[in-house]
Amino acid sequence: MIYVDMDGVIADFFGGLERYHGVPHWKLVKEKSIIDLQGTSFFYTLDPFETSGQLIQHVRVLTRGENWGINTSPLRGDRDNSAYWKRRWLEEHRWFPGADRFIVTGRKENYATNQLDGMPNILIDDKPSNIKAWESKGGIGIRYQANEDDLEEYLFVELEEALKSINR
Repeated sequence: MIYVDMDGVIADFFGGLERYHGVPHWKLVKEKSIIDLQGTSFFYTLDPFETSGQLIQHVRVLTRGENWGINTSPLRGDRDNSAYWKRRWLEEHRWFPGADRFIVTGRKENYATNQLDGMPNILIDDKPSNIKAWESKGGIGIRYQANEDDLEEYLFVELEEALKSINR
């Protein structure tokens, strides 16, 4: 299974924070201001990255459209609301993988391996701590940040190598 994170990978979370709070850089947003997003439709307002459609299409082709999903974190204390707006966003962009493959959790690493056969799953995520936790549980992590990394030269190569290592 290939899991794709949303924020920082296909949805411009940090650009959304800048726009929402009217600041030139997201690091100027105080932690309380992020908490203020609870109960809002913030996730639905995010822009997709230019490469998001290409990334999702590539993952769909590699998995024949079936063995992929979204594994994304909610705002702390706002799981159901975050999940609702993230799902709406994915549906709007026609990237919703299906309810059984849409995971909203603060513990992504719980999905690092296939529950039936123990094979490693792959996570594409921009947050190094998520990758580290994922790999510590037996999964294969690929750190990819859409506004910094090249999709074809970096992510696609890493993804192909990860799939080869699983299929050996």
